[in-house]
Amino acid sequence: MTPRSAYPPASSSPHNASSADASRAEAATLDAVLVNAIAQIGKPYQWGGESPQTGFDCSGFIQYVLARAGVSIPRTSFAQAAALPSVRLNHIRPGDLVFFNTMGQPFSHVGIYIGGNQFVSALNRQQGVAVQSLRIHYWAERLDGVRRPMPTELLAMRDK
Repeated sequence: MTPRSAYPPASSSPHNASSADASRAEAATLDAVLVNAIAQIGKPYQWGGESPQTGFDCSGFIQYVLARAGVSIPRTSFAQAAALPSVRLNHIRPGDLVFFNTMGQPFSHVGIYIGGNQFVSALNRQQGVAVQSLRIHYWAERLDGVRRPMPTELLAMRDK
């Protein structure tokens, strides 16, 4: 009989190792998105804005935060939704993007889920970048979907 220690652990197989690496990279990306998003709370709102100095609109906020987490993403909320993999609402994790239909068109507003049924986004001139609850009727009835931000190399791994 071969001693048990002669067998490699399950996680050391090439497939499991790359899967575990991808899982860790995904978690690290979500953590970086979350930290960068929270750091922008209180920044001003500016239509077309994409920097903390001049202010953000919703998709400019997302592009800025994700770039700091190593994720390249298009500029508009609709294109952002199209560029990332969909996630079921019951699998949402802090750092995921939440999309809303706020202008009578899908994916017209976007924010970053921070946990506890809350998200942060660039809302308007009065509130700037602020936290809102997904339980607020306005947001709950307009939720379009959830997307997971991932660097290009992780997206490529998922497609295989």
